[in-house]
Amino acid sequence: MAKYRILFDRKACIGSGACTSVCPENWELVEKNGEFKAKPKKLEISEEEYTSNAEAAAICPVECIKIEKIKGKKRVADEEEEFGEDEEEEDFD
Repeated sequence: MAKYRILFDRKACIGSGACTSVCPENWELVEKNGEFKAKPKKLEISEEEYTSNAEAAAICPVECIKIEKIKGKKRVADEEEEFGEDEEEEDFD
C-alpha cells in the first residue's frame, strides 16, 4: 500500500481555508500572532487519505501544498552493494 508525504509551505499560506473545506479530516486553520494559517494534522498519509488531501492541494489558491509518494525504504543489503568489493567502509573511531 502506497504512502504519501505532504509538503506544506507555511510561509506562503494565506489562510484562505480552502484546504480545510475539502479535507477537514487532515487540515485545520490555526491562529498564530493574530494570523490564520492552515496546518496539516499529519504529514504522512495513506493511499486512502490521498484523494481528499490531493483535492486540498489542488484547491489551494497559492499552491503551497504538494504531495509526493514516499519511495520504499532501501534494504541494508542494497546499501552494502553500493560499496565495491574492493572498497572498504571507513571506521570513524
